[in-house]
Amino acid sequence: MSQNAAEKRRIPWLLMSLGLLIPIFIVGMAFLAAKSDAETKRKYDQQHAEIAKKFEQQKNAEQVADNQP
Repeated sequence: MSQNAAEKRRIPWLLMSLGLLIPIFIVGMAFLAAKSDAETKRKYDQQHAEIAKKFEQQKNAEQVADNQP
């Protein structure tokens, strides 16, 4: 009978620990995803600016070439 009582006490502690660990894991993964998304957005914006700058330079070079007789 004491073994049965010990089993009944063990299960709530296991469930309580899982109940705490699972939300902590989910929140941690959300922060990790947000951080990764911010880094990716920063890199994308930097690449976009570089491409826009190259395009503008190419456009200006074509205008200069067209204006020369």
